[in-house]
Amino acid sequence: MRFVFSHLATWLFFMVLLFNFVRTSISNSTDNTKQAASDTFILSLVMLLSYASAIPVDYLYRLTEATSLLYPKTFYLVLDLITIWILFHFFKMNSGVGKICKRYLLIALSANSLLFFLAQLDLFLMYEGYKELKPWWFWTLFSFAINTFDLIMVLVLVIQKDFLGWYKLSEKIKGAESRP
Repeated sequence: MRFVFSHLATWLFFMVLLFNFVRTSISNSTDNTKQAASDTFILSLVMLLSYASAIPVDYLYRLTEATSLLYPKTFYLVLDLITIWILFHFFKMNSGVGKICKRYLLIALSANSLLFFLAQLDLFLMYEGYKELKPWWFWTLFSFAINTFDLIMVLVLVIQKDFLGWYKLSEKIKGAESRP
């Protein structure tokens, strides 16, 4: 059961991919709607492939019991960084909905990457003896935040709206940077 619950986000991304596939197959829609459906389908596919690629590695990792006490989440950090790089460099969204979804994915994956990095840093400090080996508030925050950001990514691919205002905020920040 632990294996199943640890990959709940992968299953959710699979369901989102199927949902967006159905959206792309609706034949009586306008060109804008078709482009938005295509963009979100592509983003859903990228996210599913990213999360699903972790399953075999995680399975082999648990099967062999080659657990690294020092770097247990490094693979997820690297995978998130690769996914960010791929989304940023290879996928140009042509619809407003696609741009919103892509921005949400980039922000949430960046937040997840930062949390994985901080977890790695915390474990390193404990391993090297610079910090006590005991639970503290960060690990609770880490658990809730990782799952919350995964849920936000799933929701934005289904709802396809700027429901947290991240896109509007990032556009304001981008506009403020371009002014002299």
